[in-house]
Amino acid sequence: MTVKVMRILSWFLIFIGPFVIQAQPFSAYTNIRQEFYVFDNGAMHRAEAFSPIDYKIGRNLIAYVDNQQNFKVFKDGEVSMVNDNNTTSFEVSDNLLVYKNASLLSVIDGNDQILLSRLCDRYALGDSIVMFYDINRQTFNAYYNGDITELESFLNIQDDDFSFDKTVKVSDNVGAYINYNGLFKLFYNNKVETLESQPVREFQVGRNIVAYTDINNIFKINYQGQEFTIDPFPPKSFKVGDDVVAFENNDGYFKIFYKGSVYTIGYYQPNYKVADRIVAFEDLNGYLKVFYEGEQTVIDNYYPEKMELGYNSLAYINKASMLRMFSKGKVYDVSSMSLLEMRLDYDVLQFKVGFNAFRMFYNGEFYN
Repeated sequence: MTVKVMRILSWFLIFIGPFVIQAQPFSAYTNIRQEFYVFDNGAMHRAEAFSPIDYKIGRNLIAYVDNQQNFKVFKDGEVSMVNDNNTTSFEVSDNLLVYKNASLLSVIDGNDQILLSRLCDRYALGDSIVMFYDINRQTFNAYYNGDITELESFLNIQDDDFSFDKTVKVSDNVGAYINYNGLFKLFYNNKVETLESQPVREFQVGRNIVAYTDINNIFKINYQGQEFTIDPFPPKSFKVGDDVVAFENNDGYFKIFYKGSVYTIGYYQPNYKVADRIVAFEDLNGYLKVFYEGEQTVIDNYYPEKMELGYNSLAYINKASMLRMFSKGKVYDVSSMSLLEMRLDYDVLQFKVGFNAFRMFYNGEFYN
């Protein structure tokens, strides 16, 4: 059952303004004077005179609790209040901001502030989806694109039922879960589909994609609603991102599934990581490579222990103490200065080179 959500626009329209589909690159930091600064599309803004208690960075906004415990949003160069002294937790994603006031669960989606549940004890957030259990209605639901879809009803759940990150997983625009009858279900494009009539052994989700091992140990991928049987045996390991799955199959081959095609990388078991659109892996020569949009790029002649991955980018400090970044198909040597801090916010690389000198690197450009 789909219930059209009532939209509460009044106060929120005041500060959000027209919805902009193109996300702005954000980052943020607190300087030595404890002032809170926000990087917004190439410009630096002092958002607060004092360091916030907590802040989280999304693609469309930065949400934070200031030092007076007021819950605020920075968007389009301005700071606005969401509420005061009531927010107990919050999360941000590409398109959504979810927050709780005691047991009330709400989402901010573009110009809309929407109450999802008056009594909620468990939920999961994707870029465009919120999956949650409503205690009052005893229903398990999904929010997507302005609608709340009832997935399961008349539930009297136990602690292990609809356990997020165990039997429920959400990523970007996909949610998958094992229900109380053991059915494995997919929520995608506001539709619910049963993928398996028996519980699956393992599953992971990403944008447009869910990869899983079924009860017979067959490795399968459902991509944009189309099912692919990948291997009659379970993989040794697999990791899922946006439109991509990297896996070590049972025969010892390292492979990557990308947008319906399978790429055989080699007969070996590498170190590898997957985040969003990026697959970083160690090749047969021990080199660091990146698989991005169907192409492989050599980044360095060794595989570093520490690196930051996210969205379209990867960053790390190499053996020559060079801060190196791969972003949107290009490799940059960003800085050879001694770094005190480094972080990656989507495709914005933030680094600290002095006692109080923060710099940003985005799309090949430096910002102070």
